[in-house]
Amino acid sequence: MENLLKDFRKSFSDRVIRLLWQQWSALGVAGYEESNVPWLFDPEALLLFSTLTARDDPRLFDEVMDWLDQNASWLNLQRINHLRKNNSLGEPTILAAIGEHLSKRAEHRKWRVFPTTAKCPKTGASPLFPGVPHYGATDIIFQKWGWLRSPLIHRSLSGRPRPHRASTFLFTLRSLFGRQSRAEIIAWLLANESGHPAEIARQTAYFEKSVQTVLNELELSGHIRSFRIGREKHFSLNGNDWVFLSPKETPLESTPFPQWLPWAEIFRLLANIYNFLSDQETEKKSSAVQSIELKRAFKQSKITSHSILKRFPDPQNITGSEFLSATFRELEDWLDDLTGVGRSTERSDINI
Repeated sequence: MENLLKDFRKSFSDRVIRLLWQQWSALGVAGYEESNVPWLFDPEALLLFSTLTARDDPRLFDEVMDWLDQNASWLNLQRINHLRKNNSLGEPTILAAIGEHLSKRAEHRKWRVFPTTAKCPKTGASPLFPGVPHYGATDIIFQKWGWLRSPLIHRSLSGRPRPHRASTFLFTLRSLFGRQSRAEIIAWLLANESGHPAEIARQTAYFEKSVQTVLNELELSGHIRSFRIGREKHFSLNGNDWVFLSPKETPLESTPFPQWLPWAEIFRLLANIYNFLSDQETEKKSSAVQSIELKRAFKQSKITSHSILKRFPDPQNITGSEFLSATFRELEDWLDDLTGVGRSTERSDINI
């Protein structure tokens, strides 16, 4: 059982790093990982997840810092805060160090909100990159927040999000409609056709009242419509009216609007699995105890997406090593699906 856990830890880490490279590369990080998948990426949830998991690849972590130095203004700080608090995503002290680094530049001064809302650790600092001992000069800001690493140096090789792709569709909408909730609301409606403000707010990580206000304003345009189901007011749009926005490489080419995946829930679950695997004491425990702790990681993720829940073994039906093996296999397949590896990514073939 120890080998099963050890082997899966390596397999899981490799797949998570591949997922991070794919998404950050599409956003403009220097590096290349094909991302021809039919769903859009969530940059705020991605950043928070990366504060925890990108540390397994020092090059990736520093390329993300380089991207932020040039592109941080494309991110919505209010949404980062909402995701961090409501979804328990990210490592607060690393986000604080990132914010303090970015706020040194005038155009990113709003990022100082993260250092002001976090607490500096009272104990000594630990290496930022697991398994990589720190020697020589130290980055003062990261050390302040409890992490040891060499001084941060930007290579300035990052670019803007790659256009005409489903994965970066949100940035297209932010360019047109701004970096507030309007872009996410339109993206969600284009993917789902209709919905209730409470559901849209939950999945886009904005407050329901502000989503309701934006939807009422959009309805005045005549391109968003409302209807009632019982006492509830729902909103919808006709995708044909918005086809000019669909991702396309050439003027004559048109592709379906990107799918909306619940990335905050996906990353929260993956983060809990990551923490479960990172506990060095886990290997010493019996398969029965490991199974209980893995089930707890799923439960604490508070998954509401039916498409995610139905992928994994029912924890009520199997236990011990059988549950571990089945869940590990499904996690590997799921991560392969999320990166489009090993199967078609046509809409009809996706069960994320």
